[in-house]
Amino acid sequence: MKKIVAALLLVSFVFAGCEKDDICDPSTATTPRLVIEFYDNNNISLTRATTNLKIVGDGMDESDYLPNISGGLTWNDTVVYLPLRLNGDATKYKLILNSDNDETTIEMTDILEINYTRNDVYVSRGCGFKTLFNLYGNPLFDPFVLNNTPDATSGTWIKNIQVIQSQINDENEAHIKIFF
Repeated sequence: MKKIVAALLLVSFVFAGCEKDDICDPSTATTPRLVIEFYDNNNISLTRATTNLKIVGDGMDESDYLPNISGGLTWNDTVVYLPLRLNGDATKYKLILNSDNDETTIEMTDILEINYTRNDVYVSRGCGFKTLFNLYGNPLFDPFVLNNTPDATSGTWIKNIQVIQSQINDENEAHIKIFF
């Protein structure tokens, strides 16, 4: 009997030292991406789907593209989601419109630099931290630089950029509008 009590006591001490698993629930909000919504430049109230938009991160090879929602090479939608760098206050993307294998189609490229400030927020022990962004956080920089020209308001195919929501806290709504 004493052996059984001692064994149960030992087992209870072993399990008392255990902690619950710290697993991050997939529904927990993590670091949000920048949500860009595209609009028709001729009728600014209408959204407009891009045609074979290929998105390539700065310094990356053209074969290293940002895949669309279903994992494809190009985006043919009115909305895109761009991840922002967590280790810097700027992210640069090459946006290539009409990117396909047809040699008769003219590709148009604009380089979009996004400037922001970062704020790390603790989520939980299982999830760790997430980073929130503010497009107007640094008053010394414009939130966007187009084609490496700070004062440019339009590019090769991008005609205008408008900030809708400067605080990037979630992906529930668009943060910027691009007119083309």
